[in-house]
Amino acid sequence: MSKPRANAKTPDPSPRRKALVLGTLVVGLGLTSVFLLAVSPPPLTGGAAGSLFAVENAPSSLDRIFLTAAPQSNWKYIYIHHTRTPSGNAQTLSETHRLGDHFLLGNGDGMGDGEIQIGAAWERQQPAAAPPGADFTDPRHIISIGIVGDFDRSVPTSVQMRRLGQLVGALQVRHGIAAANVLVVNQPDQASGIGRYFPATAFRGQLLQ
Repeated sequence: MSKPRANAKTPDPSPRRKALVLGTLVVGLGLTSVFLLAVSPPPLTGGAAGSLFAVENAPSSLDRIFLTAAPQSNWKYIYIHHTRTPSGNAQTLSETHRLGDHFLLGNGDGMGDGEIQIGAAWERQQPAAAPPGADFTDPRHIISIGIVGDFDRSVPTSVQMRRLGQLVGALQVRHGIAAANVLVVNQPDQASGIGRYFPATAFRGQLLQ
C-alpha cells in the first residue's frame, strides 16, 4: 500500500459545514450577551447619572467623579446632610422627598452600603436641589452630599463614614476646599441637618485643613 504524499492538501470544508460553524458562533455570542445583561445591575434613573461602589482602601476609584459631562465648576463649599429616611436611593428620594443632591451615599437598604450615586446635577455641574429646610444662599458654589439614614434615631454605618471621608477628601483636594467650608449643620428633626447621632466631631477631625 502506497503512503499518502506529504504535500497532499486537506480538502476545504464544505459550505454547509462553514455555515454550521458560523451559526454556532453567532448563537454563542448572543447567549453570552443575554447572560451579561441578566447579571448586570439595572440602569440608574430619576436623577442619578452614575454609581460607584465602596471598595476597601481604594480612594483612587473616586477619580470617576471628576469625569463629568460639563467642565468642573468653581465649587467652594461642601454641604452634608442626612435624608432622614431609613432607606432609599436617588430615584425614590427625588420622587418622595424632593432630594436632588450631587452625591448620595447608601446604607445597604435601597442602595449598597457605602455605594455612591452620582446625581445628574453633578454630571452637568449645576446647582443641587437644596433639601427641605436648607438655606442655600449661593447654591452655585455648594456641593451637596446626602447620606441615606435617619441620624436623629441611629448612627451611620462604618462603611458610610469611611466612604464619606474619601469622597469629601477627594473634593477638597480637587477644588481647594478648606475644612471650614465643609458644612455639617445641626438642625434636629430636619433633612437639612445631619442628625444628632452623626459623629460630627470625629468627622471634622479627619478633614483636610
